[in-house]
Amino acid sequence: MPEINGREFLQNEIMMKCKRIAAALLAVVQLVMWLAAAVPAAEPSSGTSGGAPTMDHCIGAYLYNFENDEVLLAKGTEERIYPTSTVKIMTGIVAIEALGGTLDKKVVVTDEMLSKCSGNRIGYKSGETVTVEQLLYGMLVNSANDAAIILAYTAYGSVEAFVDMMNEKASRLGAYNTYYTNPTGMHSDAMVTTLTDTAIIAKYAYTLPLFMEIVATPKYVMEATNESDYRNIYNRNCLISKYYNVNYYYKRAIGMNAGSTTQGGYAVCAVATEPSTGLTYLAIVMGADAVEKTVYSYVNAIKLLEWAFTSFKYIEVLRADKIVCELPVQLSSTLDYVTLVPETAITVYLPAETVVETDIRYSYNTYADTLDAPVQTGQEAGTITVLKGDRILGSCALVTTSSVARSEFLYFLARVRTFTGSRFFKAFVVSAIILTIGYILLNAHLRERRLRKRRR
Repeated sequence: MPEINGREFLQNEIMMKCKRIAAALLAVVQLVMWLAAAVPAAEPSSGTSGGAPTMDHCIGAYLYNFENDEVLLAKGTEERIYPTSTVKIMTGIVAIEALGGTLDKKVVVTDEMLSKCSGNRIGYKSGETVTVEQLLYGMLVNSANDAAIILAYTAYGSVEAFVDMMNEKASRLGAYNTYYTNPTGMHSDAMVTTLTDTAIIAKYAYTLPLFMEIVATPKYVMEATNESDYRNIYNRNCLISKYYNVNYYYKRAIGMNAGSTTQGGYAVCAVATEPSTGLTYLAIVMGADAVEKTVYSYVNAIKLLEWAFTSFKYIEVLRADKIVCELPVQLSSTLDYVTLVPETAITVYLPAETVVETDIRYSYNTYADTLDAPVQTGQEAGTITVLKGDRILGSCALVTTSSVARSEFLYFLARVRTFTGSRFFKAFVVSAIILTIGYILLNAHLRERRLRKRRR
């Protein structure tokens, strides 16, 4: 057995200790990595610009900004769901387009109309005379089913014909996955829609002034009729009115629709605006639950709207006084250059956390490398484009900030240089030279001939 001297023994001991330390460190690293993988990732916080709010206890949610035609959140938008009372948005559209010009028209309620009614009702009586306007307010403010049925008869003679018009309108708007079987929203297994379709229909309803005026009404006082004293009709959308529940009132809300069925759950379609910012949003939550008296259609809609109002705003990404570049000026004896600035400021709808100095970049070009005097203030000389990442935010012209007079002497010299450098001038000079040479040669030839004649 070979002998191991003291130095070799010490080296072997050191190597063994290093291996044991390395193995221990590797085990610690593996343990840390396993623990990190076991800890769930944190969900984005609600109501901050750091991320969209989480949508709990609902099938789908949708958030849209009208002014900039921008969808900010979309969850479960293509799932087929029961529309519940959002049906009345389409009912209101069809009724207003058929009867909106005859709001004072008198309608006599019949037994046939009332026989088709179930669910929430105003309580119209057979033989009662009401107006189209009263029926529209009853349906769109209180979500009354009897008002919807009476309007269907008044507009197209029957519920069936009215529903046909609802489906035709949905198809014309592009809501191809929606099918209606009644104008009230009472459950039917065959009546389905999607969040995408509901958004299409709601956006169209937003363009109808009478529709939006009615759905924004917290309380409508219906005048006395031949069968009833006056009625106080309160909005069933708790974002608009505190009458049914004070917990979900939202001061920025300006209307739309809310309701529920056992099969379809709770739904709300809400439009809200903030005049100081000039921003208006559409929030839709469908297929939501009610847990321990908490209605998640309202909870989620408010979360969406609050997030939108706090996390997005108009930001000036290009100032009108921003000096972009300098451009040399020729033919002037007073100024050698002018500065270029944007013709207008550019303001864009962006996340509120956007930092212009670091997140925004600019690309510009000028129409020429120099300008010739005279130059006028505001003269267009190029373009500038504003970008955020690869997204183009806008563009505008670059204009001069000052006027520059022309030096007539320099202008004259420039004209001379231009003329002498032109093809015409060069061709003229060449032609003149050729003619001169030809003339000299011809004279020489004639002179020689005359000399020859004299010699003879």
